[in-house]
Amino acid sequence: MTFASQLDQLQIGIRHTRDRLVAPLDFRQHQLPDDPEIFVEDVLHYVMDECAKDLKELGHVLEHDTSWKDPENRYPLYLLRIAGGEVLNLHFTGDYPETLYLTISKGLRRTEQFSDARMAHVTLAVSMDANRLLLAILDGLNRFGH
Repeated sequence: MTFASQLDQLQIGIRHTRDRLVAPLDFRQHQLPDDPEIFVEDVLHYVMDECAKDLKELGHVLEHDTSWKDPENRYPLYLLRIAGGEVLNLHFTGDYPETLYLTISKGLRRTEQFSDARMAHVTLAVSMDANRLLLAILDGLNRFGH
């Protein structure tokens, strides 16, 4: 399966999640917490867990790589195991609370390696609104133009 096809599968799953999760905006949640772990747990993990449910229905497995630890970057790494055995790394990076990026690359055998030959890099806004994050990921993948 080509990298573009893998990204298409990811988009399909995320679109299902978007259709299922679109909810009214909670204006009380505009303020970002001082602790990045709260943002990661309440927004990033929530969105990715919901995406995992929809990707699973398509035969794919999205999982949080809990072995990934980086004291400089508190954002998580996810592995998307595409039906058929190929792996994509979904690596969130940035400097909380200023920046958030999602880099999607082909996974290699050793998890500390990645391929930059085919990758998508998406700039995301740091927000406590899960819908905004979900829509930004979709928009970024659309702009990638795979």
